[in-house]
Amino acid sequence: MIKIYKLFVNIIFITIIALLVVYLVFRVTDKVEIYRVKTGSMEEKIHVGDYIMIYRKDNYNVGEIVTYVSNDGFITHRIIRKEGNKVITKGDANNTEDREIIASTIVGEAILIGGILNFVINYKYVIVCVLISLYLFSCYFGDVRDQKEKEENIENKNTSLDEQDKKEKEENVQEEVKKEEIEKTEEVEDKKEETETEEKKEEIIENKEEEKKEDLDEKPLLKRKDKKDK
Repeated sequence: MIKIYKLFVNIIFITIIALLVVYLVFRVTDKVEIYRVKTGSMEEKIHVGDYIMIYRKDNYNVGEIVTYVSNDGFITHRIIRKEGNKVITKGDANNTEDREIIASTIVGEAILIGGILNFVINYKYVIVCVLISLYLFSCYFGDVRDQKEKEENIENKNTSLDEQDKKEKEENVQEEVKKEEIEKTEEVEDKKEETETEEKKEEIIENKEEEKKEDLDEKPLLKRKDKKDK
């Protein structure tokens, strides 16, 4: 939700800044003027009190709404006819045409009429305050979110380290158990070898004793035999 809010505020700021930059560029190059309409001669298109943005250009066509300079001041009407360098205009709400004018007296074409322009100009201070508030809230919530993400990252890191330590301890325990098992196996094998060796020794001793006994048994027999021969 905070990300969407921040994105929304950023889009509004970028849009307004872009519009301001465009407007300032046109103002510096003397291409744009803003006027306020005082009469209803262009009703229903333009209402009394509407703001209009005028754009200067070199050529104007029939059907375009233009602002020109007359003896009565600035007038904004629609071009209904052109005759060479002469232009005839008429207010949409008027029944009669205006007096013909020279094209050089035209200030510019009305490219933006009322609507958003009225809102921005009439509530410019409110808009500025709201935008500043939104920006401050965005910064605050952004800092809170960043802090929360940092805390979560630290917590995750700690958890990861704990898990890693736990895993290392388990691995160490497993290694120790394996070592103990290996040592026990080696001990058993050593004992087995010792037992086998002892058994072999005993068997050899027994065999020797049996041989001795047989020798002893044979000797008396030989003596008797010798006696008989004599």
